[in-house]
Amino acid sequence: MSNITMNTQAINAIKKAWSGKLGAEDTFAEHMDTVKKHMRWTEAVSPTKNNLASGKSTASKEGYEELKALFEGILKGKKRDHSSTAVGSEVKDLKNQLMLRQAPEIYAETKGNLGKIEAVENDTVTLKTTDTKTTIEMRDQLITNVKNWVEKNSVELGKDYTPTRKAILTVFDTLSIKR
Repeated sequence: MSNITMNTQAINAIKKAWSGKLGAEDTFAEHMDTVKKHMRWTEAVSPTKNNLASGKSTASKEGYEELKALFEGILKGKKRDHSSTAVGSEVKDLKNQLMLRQAPEIYAETKGNLGKIEAVENDTVTLKTTDTKTTIEMRDQLITNVKNWVEKNSVELGKDYTPTRKAILTVFDTLSIKR
């Protein structure tokens, strides 16, 4: 697919796929298989400065605008909401459908959430590392957060501050949580 504007085969396949989807036809998957031949999932990602720098988007501004206009036309034609939010949702659905077909292992890891992707380079996706905590570590963090919130809101809690803080400190002692 051209990075300047979309080719007609991709446009027609998207029209057919979404017309079928919105019209409750059973041809969506067939048409999406055609779309994936003419378009990468990264071309359905907004070409913001950060998305372009990380490789998450390979779309040109013009191509992405054309994609949004295409979906606006499809939604108008089906007498559906065609606000920018609705159009954005359909573009995201397209991106997710393409990712599901072109990079199923990445889709399985991220469920289409670009926030979990650090970079994309030559069809190789680098996922962000996540700090996984054990259940006990999460519990300790939550209780520490409650203690900090109570101390921060001492004035608003008024006469409830002292007993609330004492109760939380008792929890710290009982569970051997470091303060």
